Amino acid sequence: MDSSTCSIASSITLPSGLVIPNRLCKAAMTEALGDEWGHSTDKLCRLYERWSEGGAGLLITGNVHVDRRYIERPGNVCIDGVQSPEQIELLKKYARAGQKHNNSKIFVQLSHAGRQSNGMINLNPVGPGDIRLDLPKAYFGTPTALTVEEIINVKNRMVDAAKVCKDCGFDGVQIHSAHGYLLS
Repeated sequence: MDSSTCSIASSITLPSGLVIPNRLCKAAMTEALGDEWGHSTDKLCRLYERWSEGGAGLLITGNVHVDRRYIERPGNVCIDGVQSPEQIELLKKYARAGQKHNNSKIFVQLSHAGRQSNGMINLNPVGPGDIRLDLPKAYFGTPTALTVEEIINVKNRMVDAAKVCKDCGFDGVQIHSAHGYLLS
């Protein structure tokens, strides 16, 4: 498609073959609407259904963490290890909510906060090294440098969480690798 026929309303086909119905994308934003166990909730599903109704072709979720020990804030959804049948059903409902209107697609942003793990949750974060974040009005502990085995564990958690997302009907994943999170 050349630029003369491309508009914000035109679809786009990704290399995987997935067709995004238009060029509007809701970027990842932390919702903090998960429950105290890191599960999806009806509030989160209602929010994504509304965003789907709003017409964005692609919705990217806020942080869905692969290790509940190292999350960005309370209320983050977690896909950490084997999921219970109840959590699988909640994740399926979450995926369907983001796909409910306008043929919208939903990608899960998989995250590991690393040294940016919230101090209200954990004052013993991990990272590529042991340098503490020094941000004003922020509450972070001093990280412990990951071992090779722990790095492999993080990789495996990402792979496992992506498989869960696929099995639950999400259209794709985005790996969070920005602004100080572990993979950045």
